[in-house]
Amino acid sequence: MEGNWDMLHQAAAEKPIVIKGTGTYKRTFPLDHITGKVLIRGAASDNEVLLEQSSGKYTGIKLMRGLWEEPTGHSSGTFFPVAAPAGVGVLWGSAGHCLMPASVQQKWRCGYGTDVLPSSLSTRPVPRAIVDLGWLTAGRNVSELAEHIPSQPSQRIGEAEVLPDFGFMVTKAPEGGPMQLFIPSARKLVDGDAVCVLGFAHRLTAEWAQRFLRTEADYEAELLGHQLPAPADWRLDENLALRRALALEDDVCYPSRLVVSPGLVAGASQRIIEHTCSTFPGMSGGPGVDVQTPWQLMFVHTRADADFRRNNYGYSVHHPLFVKAYEREVLPRLLATSSDLLSNEMMRCLHGYLDAHKDQLADQCVLHQVEKRC
Repeated sequence: MEGNWDMLHQAAAEKPIVIKGTGTYKRTFPLDHITGKVLIRGAASDNEVLLEQSSGKYTGIKLMRGLWEEPTGHSSGTFFPVAAPAGVGVLWGSAGHCLMPASVQQKWRCGYGTDVLPSSLSTRPVPRAIVDLGWLTAGRNVSELAEHIPSQPSQRIGEAEVLPDFGFMVTKAPEGGPMQLFIPSARKLVDGDAVCVLGFAHRLTAEWAQRFLRTEADYEAELLGHQLPAPADWRLDENLALRRALALEDDVCYPSRLVVSPGLVAGASQRIIEHTCSTFPGMSGGPGVDVQTPWQLMFVHTRADADFRRNNYGYSVHHPLFVKAYEREVLPRLLATSSDLLSNEMMRCLHGYLDAHKDQLADQCVLHQVEKRC
């Protein structure tokens, strides 16, 4: 349900919010829809300073936000452009759970750019073609594809998420000028690397705040003299949760605006990236990028840790099934994309990525095709 905002005012907001043991909630920063630069009001950490220094490199980045409902809109995720073949439309990447079933495709609407304002929303349902990735697990034993989460080696991703939570879809080309395409990077992340997640958040709800704005200290304080459910099932008091959510809006979380959320890699493997970037509902599917080269895709953000909101997780672009899906679904469309959208630097990045995975490529000739365009 939506928060009961009428009962609160800014003076009732509870600040700071102690999350992740940092003393404050890690911030996100909006992209200015005119200049395209990241708006930072006083960098407070090393990676925020790095983001501030790289602010101008985010010019031209525009993402798409899917909407379930109007007029307020509930986000169905963030989508980033990966190819734009002439006369075909745009191929977007996202988390797989953001792609709605075919039965409701005609109700899907979207906002494109950096701010989801009424003028940027589609006025009628947008035709889409969802790329079916079911072939990825054909003939495989799903248990063989499960992956350990790096910092929690005893925990395995559930079978429902064994098929990597990423997907692609095609829509008509949006209005609003050229877009910055995202290219996977050959670089492999390690603990401590500075990264960012980009995405759109929607208005925070009481239900979300009760689950994700709680801390271990909250639980321990209420545990005194009370019989409480297990920490994973316990929820924060609704009024307290709403006050915390109110403190976040337009300070840490910016509903309906494209934000950049800086953080660090907390654990990395070939398949899973654990990161400390703050994320909110609606940012699922957002691209995880290098702070200084934001068009280089490192991972796809998929989910938050539900246990007192420690860290977040995404699927690496080096996941073997991502590599296969990229070769089969993205490359043909990318090679048919105008050179106006693909700089030599981007093509060299793509060549490096494919070369790093050449043993997995079904068609080795694609390396030569890319090399010719570098």
